[in-house]
Amino acid sequence: MLDRATLSLYRRLLTYITPYKGMIAITLFAILVIAAMEPATAMVLKELVDESLIAKNPDSFVLIPLLLAGVFIVKGIAEYFSKVFSQWIAEKAILAIRKDMYHKMQHLPFDVFQSYSTGKLMSKITYDVPQASNALSTAWVTLIRDTLTVFALLTYLLYISWQLTLILFLIGPVVAWIIDKASKLMRHSSKAMQSNMGQLTQRLEESLTAHQDIKVYGAEQYEQNRFQFSATELLNNTMKVTKVSALNVPLVQILAAIALAGIVYIALQMSAENQFTTGELLAYITAMALVFEPIRRLTSVNEVIQKGMAASESIFELLDQPDEPNNGQKILTKLHGELEFENVDFNYPNSQDRALVNLNLKIPAGQTTALVGQSGSGKSTLVNLIARFYDPTSGQIRLDGENIQALDRVFLRQQIALVSQKVTLFDDTVAANIAYGLNNVSHTKIMAAAKAAYAWEFIEKLPQGLDTNIGENGNQLSGGQRQRLAIARAFLKNAPILIFDEATSALDNQSEKMIQSAMDNLRQNRTVIIIAHRLSTIENADQIAVLDQGKLIELGSHQTLIESRGFYAKLYQLGHDIDA
Repeated sequence: MLDRATLSLYRRLLTYITPYKGMIAITLFAILVIAAMEPATAMVLKELVDESLIAKNPDSFVLIPLLLAGVFIVKGIAEYFSKVFSQWIAEKAILAIRKDMYHKMQHLPFDVFQSYSTGKLMSKITYDVPQASNALSTAWVTLIRDTLTVFALLTYLLYISWQLTLILFLIGPVVAWIIDKASKLMRHSSKAMQSNMGQLTQRLEESLTAHQDIKVYGAEQYEQNRFQFSATELLNNTMKVTKVSALNVPLVQILAAIALAGIVYIALQMSAENQFTTGELLAYITAMALVFEPIRRLTSVNEVIQKGMAASESIFELLDQPDEPNNGQKILTKLHGELEFENVDFNYPNSQDRALVNLNLKIPAGQTTALVGQSGSGKSTLVNLIARFYDPTSGQIRLDGENIQALDRVFLRQQIALVSQKVTLFDDTVAANIAYGLNNVSHTKIMAAAKAAYAWEFIEKLPQGLDTNIGENGNQLSGGQRQRLAIARAFLKNAPILIFDEATSALDNQSEKMIQSAMDNLRQNRTVIIIAHRLSTIENADQIAVLDQGKLIELGSHQTLIESRGFYAKLYQLGHDIDA
């Protein structure tokens, strides 16, 4: 049941409860009392028969009932404390595990997020942690309590008749073999269940976020089939665990029943020959019967442990991922905002093709640089490298002459504000979304940022103004309103480097003109990088960098590039739009 690898994993899981040594001590004491009360019950029954029923000892008429009641009262109190305290310890451990997992998710490298689906990451916290928690509440208490109980009862049985008790030990190796086989089968199926649950969560998350596309393309049945397949796989693996667990327990019980029948037969023969008193016979049979219930629980808890260990493997797989490295230390006291790419190559993980090829590009401080190119040309990759979501495969990116890999990563990102085409808002108030990531920002400053982004005109009409909750990802707002909130957030951050991934794409013509005017004001004394999809929006950029298959093929102002009649001029003549 607990091989070396499982024990090592379980010990690591138990480190989450070690800070609560006082509570653990009380729980262990309560468990010890529970274990002691089991043979005490058989002892009292022995005295009840021998002293009260047979010897007719009048002193026992009062004492024995009081002892019997006392045993059950003490056991009940101990069970209460063991259950409440062990659950409290487990819940504190769950809180700590979830805290560590969420912290890890916040500090994972960008490429790890690319390798994990959102559903699988969600499943680790929502499904795996509760499975592991059972191993921290039910499992260890059951293991210790019932092991001590079995030990206490066997000791008492040996005391009454060691010859008879030895028969019980004959089934021990067979029971151990059954449990070992069951453990391996349940661990395998439990791992499959973790994967199934991750896939199921992923399917659910996709269907909820893409419900419009599903309806428009009439893919309801297709998605239903995919969800049904994942749910069926989860059902099948769950039933495998259930079947093994359900078979495991009765097999052990059948063996125990056979041993019990043999022992009772021999005990009755011994009693007939006056080798037992009537009370001793009853006490022995009672104690022996009491042994089988903790053995049954120990067999059943194997399922809990194997599910918990499979979940723990999944949890620690995430926790063991290395954090996003922050090997830079430098902080620039005075930032101008000049960026320079020097011989930059970049390959995405597990990709043979280079996303950027020997890129050399200077982005002057305080000017606007537009990035133009078809899908896959390297525009987004270039922006990801500036924010150090990835590091170049080779070459350098310098900020004010300093290699950005030598800069503190947190400092570097504090200098960047990003407004992407895919707006990200949070289930919070308007004010909290605009001031996201900033502390103690006054409503006055938030209001000013909203006005600068031309968002105030709709914010003031909301039921609670800045204090209105906008729902999940701002679903209470229109696309244009959400975009303007994201722009207001960038305005409020007031970073020296601004990156716009076609920030006006979701706006109507009137709003776009207002935003373009605000962006013209915002460009003053700031380095602005615009990923352009509509070429008409970047005609006033100081320089336009044209990318194709990761290479810089043209660089210049709009007029210069038009006059050169190259790649940019052809794109512009095709209709002022470009595939993002």
